[in-house]
Amino acid sequence: MAAHAFGGLAARLGFACLALGWLYTGLRAYLAIRARNIVCHRRWMVRNFALTFAAVTLRLWLPASMASGIRFELAYPVIAWLCWVPNLLVAELLFNQTHNKRLDPTVGSGASRRPSGG
Repeated sequence: MAAHAFGGLAARLGFACLALGWLYTGLRAYLAIRARNIVCHRRWMVRNFALTFAAVTLRLWLPASMASGIRFELAYPVIAWLCWVPNLLVAELLFNQTHNKRLDPTVGSGASRRPSGG
């Protein structure tokens, strides 16, 4: 489908990268679960879902761009990237946020608080 996408080279590349990313994350998730690495599998599946969700975000961006008066010919090549790149970035940011909280021994332990009266 990416080879025949409307919007020229930019849209074709956007959708081709989405397709390759989706296949890659699915493969990595499959290999991780086969290796019984549940944590790794879960992370790859979240990435895969973020890329799958591009179908939804594309359908949100299109009417939003039309409602704002942006011509379809200009909006579509940009939306070909906007429908999946932010989704993947949000997934990665959430990974980093939860990963850092788990590694920081001061989070939730009260160890970073100063004693009162001191």
